[in-house]
Amino acid sequence: MHRPIGRRSFFAVGGVATGALALSQWGCDAPVDSVIQLDHTLIIGSGFGGSISALRLAEAGKRVTLLERGRRWDITSEGNTFCSMLHADKRSGWLRDKAPIGLHTRIDRYIGMVELWESENINITCGSGVGGGSLAYAGMMVKPRKDHFEQIFPAALSYDELDARWYPRVAEVLPMGHITDAVIESENYLGSRVFIEHAERASLPWEKNLSTIDWSVVEAEIRGDIPAEASIGEYLYGLNNGAKGSVDRTYLRRAEDTGLCSVLTQHQVAALGMYPDGTYRVDVEVIDEVGNVVERKVFHAPRLILAAGSLHSTRLLLEAKGRRWLPDLPATLGTGWGNNGQHIHMITDLEEDMGMVQGGPPAVVIRDLDNEIAPLTIEHGAARFGCHCLINPSSSMPDGTGRFVWNEEAQEVRLEWTTELNATADRAALAAAEKLTRAAGGTVAPIPGAGPIPQTFHPLGGVPMGVVADTFGRVNGHPGLYVIDGALVPGCTPTSNPSWTIAAIAERAIDTIIREDLG
Repeated sequence: MHRPIGRRSFFAVGGVATGALALSQWGCDAPVDSVIQLDHTLIIGSGFGGSISALRLAEAGKRVTLLERGRRWDITSEGNTFCSMLHADKRSGWLRDKAPIGLHTRIDRYIGMVELWESENINITCGSGVGGGSLAYAGMMVKPRKDHFEQIFPAALSYDELDARWYPRVAEVLPMGHITDAVIESENYLGSRVFIEHAERASLPWEKNLSTIDWSVVEAEIRGDIPAEASIGEYLYGLNNGAKGSVDRTYLRRAEDTGLCSVLTQHQVAALGMYPDGTYRVDVEVIDEVGNVVERKVFHAPRLILAAGSLHSTRLLLEAKGRRWLPDLPATLGTGWGNNGQHIHMITDLEEDMGMVQGGPPAVVIRDLDNEIAPLTIEHGAARFGCHCLINPSSSMPDGTGRFVWNEEAQEVRLEWTTELNATADRAALAAAEKLTRAAGGTVAPIPGAGPIPQTFHPLGGVPMGVVADTFGRVNGHPGLYVIDGALVPGCTPTSNPSWTIAAIAERAIDTIIREDLG
């Protein structure tokens, strides 16, 4: 039962309990059950940025509390943690009645692992649960080329430094490797071999991409030693055999093992602001498995790291600015948002019969970096959508970026973005597809279940570095407030999946913050 504001309980986590906080200045009438006073860093979000920050802080002997709105997805010995994409159930979607990916099957309301945030011109897919977006990502690790990187990122972020130090540091924690010969030569990976053959017919350069997949586990699937999952294209909602290197099982597990990192699940941030002394307040709703609020808490922390992803880190800050809880945030907050130049289509009516099952995750890419329209990388997006088709997601460079804005009348954050901002990337993807079909046959078509509004799996920007924050995530004019996630990236990680670049930026950022800000 919720107690009124005047009867709050106060307790400390790593700090001194106090009832002297100026809560009346907040202007929030919701009843609060407890106020938690921290003397250390509070992190919102457990994806790449949050988990990397938690580990490095803990390794430096710094205590950290991490809030995650979703649940844990620990892999069980029964192999039933995650649902399949073909037969999606409530575990797939965050508090919605349809599965967020694929054929949008009807599901029950639940705190599932993928959220689909819908707006007027584009729908955004983002992760929920301990591990964030790494729970549902395909594990692809692709770096941008230096000249493309330097067209997007500010000069203060050196590509050579990332390449020499920070990309390798990520690879020390996230196990990376290429698909093995035993896997790609197996029956269910005919689609990958056809993708390669078509690239060669069209004279398009291809390569095996690095991925955080343990391919020895996939080999065990193929031998029949364990149930088939990745080898039958079931990987987007997680892998029950543990083959996917998600950050909850790597970075965050190591952080918790230090004893200095506390992870609080099903803690959904409702609001954040600043106290007169320059420390930060975070209002949290503790929710049950269907999203009902069962408890309300207030956290008081000297430092706050937002790592809730491009959408939610930006949204929380814009709400705080719009509602005058953090009124002095930069006017440029919300800018620099893009979809990573992403385009997804299918090539169907192919001569080859690849069967209903195509093994994944994506392990082969076309790197058409000298495309005459725009550079791009095309994946073989293995999926269970048909016998004579290949799905080709691509990442390129958009023409421009949109912005999130605070709508005062509706008291909500909205996205201003139009498809024209991705027009060149779309044309480049379709030109490459036409080159493939001229060489190898087939017809270009939309993927099954796709509606008129495009969907992106790569939301980036909103708190762009060099504009709203520095390249280490320090928010301009707000000491102790940081953003360390995809919101820092100015709209795209050109021609590459964002995860490795986000992780490398996070490693660089938290290393500097520990040395320069925390001593």
